[in-house]
Amino acid sequence: MANLGGFSNNPLNVISDSVSCTIELGDTNGAATTIWQDDTPFVINGTIVVENTGTIGVSPKAALHVNGAAIRGFVVAPGECRSITVNDLRSISIVAAGTGTAKIKISFSLNYRF
Repeated sequence: MANLGGFSNNPLNVISDSVSCTIELGDTNGAATTIWQDDTPFVINGTIVVENTGTIGVSPKAALHVNGAAIRGFVVAPGECRSITVNDLRSISIVAAGTGTAKIKISFSLNYRF
């Protein structure tokens, strides 16, 4: 799901996009699965929500990486949901660790001016 181009009519040309996707992951052996990457010159701010709908006690945990680095303490166990607001967002990735597979829902907003 995406809601793109929430354009404001003010002279600052403010854009607010929202994106949501669900991926199914097993243990990624420490390798990050890229969800979104920014290749523009714009400074983008946004809020990221990660929901792990895997089976409690069976499915892997999902760790959020932003701009190529793990967000300390941001690990989402099955049945949990967490969010964070980030300045200067360049990339969003997920690393899964544990047995089995889990459906991970990632939703995020992208707010910027041009």
